[in-house]
Amino acid sequence: MAGEWSRTGGGAVDVDVDLGRGRIVTDIADGAAAADLTRLIGLSAASGFRKAAKGCLAPHHQGSVVARLLDDVPVATVISGYALTRELSAEQQLRLGGRGALARADYCAGFAAGGTMMTGVARDGAPPLVIGPQAPDLVRVGAGWHPMSELRPGSMRRIRRIDVSVVDDAELSVDAMFRDTYVNAAGIETVVHEYGTDVLVDSRTLTVQRLTVTPRVLPWPECPGAVAGAQRLVGRKVTEIERLVGSDFHGVGSCTHLNDLLRSLGDVSPLAVLLPGPDNSSAHV
Repeated sequence: MAGEWSRTGGGAVDVDVDLGRGRIVTDIADGAAAADLTRLIGLSAASGFRKAAKGCLAPHHQGSVVARLLDDVPVATVISGYALTRELSAEQQLRLGGRGALARADYCAGFAAGGTMMTGVARDGAPPLVIGPQAPDLVRVGAGWHPMSELRPGSMRRIRRIDVSVVDDAELSVDAMFRDTYVNAAGIETVVHEYGTDVLVDSRTLTVQRLTVTPRVLPWPECPGAVAGAQRLVGRKVTEIERLVGSDFHGVGSCTHLNDLLRSLGDVSPLAVLLPGPDNSSAHV
């Protein structure tokens, strides 16, 4: 797997990660040489990876583009499982441990006990097959996106964007989104997950004044049940969000992927520093 992030005024970073059986990191390289990431080799890219990755970064790289890329590694390995549901039969998925999902009942809104996902796993040994809509064009270089290569059939990609703009002397407007896509055997890119957020932030205190979450594409009917819980962040500082989401956003009132998008709002703080003034200024990640 590979990741690339760019931050206007802050350069671009590439991180390449090779994974073996059991999601174990077999090789990792940071194109910006911002940190020695070799200590992550041999570790799981799932549980404990984020904490270990933070330990590899110097204090001045906490909250950097490299840090955000490394933060995405665990969830990238999770969403890659969707490709297996498209490429493998239910019997093959079962041999790989499909019924293990039963142990995750009520882990998030989509995994609600008795819901569509868990019912399918209990009945068939694997989640029901979900085919999302064809992905409309989204990436336009010069509109906050860096150039991206085309995906091969059977591949997946997560893209993120967060734009911070000055509204006036007192407020910042934050437009953040992410999209997960899969390319089928015919070369058609389809959407698996997509959320958008519209946030108004006090420019002096960096406190969230208004937060609107829009679920655009989600796999299960139960997934949008996580949206209302995001309102708990109104009135909190963006610098607190990563900690709050990590400690309080769990269970059927949450969504793993929405949590990642909400946690990324912590990037509003370093992006705001890049804004030179209130006159049509904006910054992108």
